[in-house]
Amino acid sequence: MSTSSEIAETALGKVEEISPSVQIVASCAYGPSVYAKPDSYHGFDLMVICDGYPEGIRAHLRTVNNHEVRYLLVDKELFESDVHNGALGDFITDKILYPYETLGKSEYLDQHALQLRKRIIAEEVRNLVYEYGEMSRGLVAKPEFFGLARMRTRARIFPPSMNDYLRLLEVAVKNRNLADLKSSFFEAAETLEGDTVELDEDNNVTIPDHVVDKSLKKKSSGQAINILEQSRRAFNSYLTRGRTVFLSLDLLARELSGPFKAQIERIAIGKEPEDPKNLLYVRTASGLVSINERSSLEEIVTTIQTRRPLTIVPLAGVLNEVFLVTSGKERLVAKRFTDWHGFKWFTLNIVSFGSKIFSVSGKSRMTNEYGMNRYLAKRKLSVPEILHISLNERILLEQYIPGKSLDHSISSIVNQATLTSDQIHLMEDLGETLARIHDVGVSIGDSKPENFVATDGAIYIVDLEQAGKKGDYAWDVAELVYYSGHYSRNPILTPGAIELTKAFIRGYCKLGNRTELMKAAGVKYLKVFSMWTPPPILLEMSKMLREE
Repeated sequence: MSTSSEIAETALGKVEEISPSVQIVASCAYGPSVYAKPDSYHGFDLMVICDGYPEGIRAHLRTVNNHEVRYLLVDKELFESDVHNGALGDFITDKILYPYETLGKSEYLDQHALQLRKRIIAEEVRNLVYEYGEMSRGLVAKPEFFGLARMRTRARIFPPSMNDYLRLLEVAVKNRNLADLKSSFFEAAETLEGDTVELDEDNNVTIPDHVVDKSLKKKSSGQAINILEQSRRAFNSYLTRGRTVFLSLDLLARELSGPFKAQIERIAIGKEPEDPKNLLYVRTASGLVSINERSSLEEIVTTIQTRRPLTIVPLAGVLNEVFLVTSGKERLVAKRFTDWHGFKWFTLNIVSFGSKIFSVSGKSRMTNEYGMNRYLAKRKLSVPEILHISLNERILLEQYIPGKSLDHSISSIVNQATLTSDQIHLMEDLGETLARIHDVGVSIGDSKPENFVATDGAIYIVDLEQAGKKGDYAWDVAELVYYSGHYSRNPILTPGAIELTKAFIRGYCKLGNRTELMKAAGVKYLKVFSMWTPPPILLEMSKMLREE
């Protein structure tokens, strides 16, 4: 039903009877009477915010002009504390999270509704970073996502609100209500632009790198605090609800029975709340991809390349499933990130303990690959373009980089008596490339030569699944230099390997911190790579790093 001025004025007039001498600050109609489809909800919900209301918060039931009116009287200070920090478990702010209609002057409620939405966006952004890690650098959300995400979370931790959430999204009123949410949360996002969020050219919301970095830095403690905070809000919601309905036994009976009836109805008719993540996307070079993408590798490739014949063949890698996709003259690389449970990686983590721990989760390695790829691309470093991503299937589709990986060049160089000028230049470029990556605050984590490809005068880093912000730069130097030595067919350092190491060091020193070279010469790195490279070679390489 619509909120007619006649019912509103008469209903507000009854407030004096309920609580004499109360001073009204603001009032609004809220709940399904405002946003549900016509004639699906009977009655009228009215929230009245009062200055110095002695009861704090109470619900009352009255009949006005043959309409059942459910009053919620709230003290102004309690209302504001719930808006700013959820002190009452967001029990009150639920009323202005959904669409509402102000009665009389709207400035006070609209101002606090804006503050509430700003808080919700900030909290949901933090939750997205906790969930998606480095991948959150490429997340794109429709403004209304934040409202729906909070509503669904509320419905899960406070089931009495689930029925309202479902009514909001009924087919007859869904588009209207989503448009209202989109408009109101876009307004809030605009006020946070540059601080908590960014807005793209289509007015979608993205997460700035500095927000991702800050959240990831305190992820472990932040997640624990977040779980405790949700528990606290759920508990406070129930406490507030119990206090609110205490005065009226009739209303108490309605409040207690309503959620259970609604739950039974949902089970009976198969209603489930819409997933807010249908409004959440990942940015790729081919456009936005739904975070709920569930296509197979073949389906994904077909959406990018429609030419025939189409072939998908294994390319390399025993840890990930890596495929070369050929469509006419076009080539792409598809990666499927599986979990590593093999003995090799368990052993490597034991051996390198104290120096480097490798991530074995398929999901975390995929989010690292995506997030660090985007981060480096923004800073003009050479990485393959990401064309498509499926988080659920753990599939990444990338641009194919023509050329040979550097393990081919290095395996030849370390066994030569001398290097050509092109080979020396290549090794200097490799050192400078690694320094540039470190200079923007990224460590690769797995910097074996095979993870670099030289082509068209640039060196591409094609494997970033162990990469991250900050991290251990000395490990990157040590792995690249020491692992190169294992290609030698000679148990002692060859002239070619000496020139290779010196050229790499010269390139790294153009931008890199020489302290990282000294660290890489340390014993803790030498002991790890003694599994692959003969000790005499390691010791000589270490000496050259230390001398710098």
